[in-house]
Amino acid sequence: MSDTTEVVHGTVEMVQPDAAANWTGLDLLPFETIAERFLDIEHEGHTTTLTVSLAKPFHIEGKGWACPYRISMSALGRDHITPAGGADSVHAIQMAMHMIHNELSAMAGHHKMSFLGTNDFGFGRVGGSEEAAAQCPVMNMSVGS
Repeated sequence: MSDTTEVVHGTVEMVQPDAAANWTGLDLLPFETIAERFLDIEHEGHTTTLTVSLAKPFHIEGKGWACPYRISMSALGRDHITPAGGADSVHAIQMAMHMIHNELSAMAGHHKMSFLGTNDFGFGRVGGSEEAAAQCPVMNMSVGS
């Protein structure tokens, strides 16, 4: 008897980031999902799901660490993919959380959105200092508002 079950290990989706925010110099970014959050969003009188996904951070030689994130809005027909940059992998995740917070806050000005029935989406601003951010090789990075 032969085993017909195919197991795929190490498969990583390659995604095209939004051009305007792509500081990496790469046309495609590896996107291995490490976490997701589902928000409710009202659009044209209907409530649908907005998905926020964080990918595993990776290092880009000479540029620092990247943590890609995706904001998927199936009802709006959009899939927004952006690499957040950091001095190390933890900082890249923090910056992704900070950037997600800013994007969702801006979207909430145009759409009614909620997470678990509240308007706190759970993506906080990044901690740390401007001094630490200045050490990051990613150009124009800031931990300010």
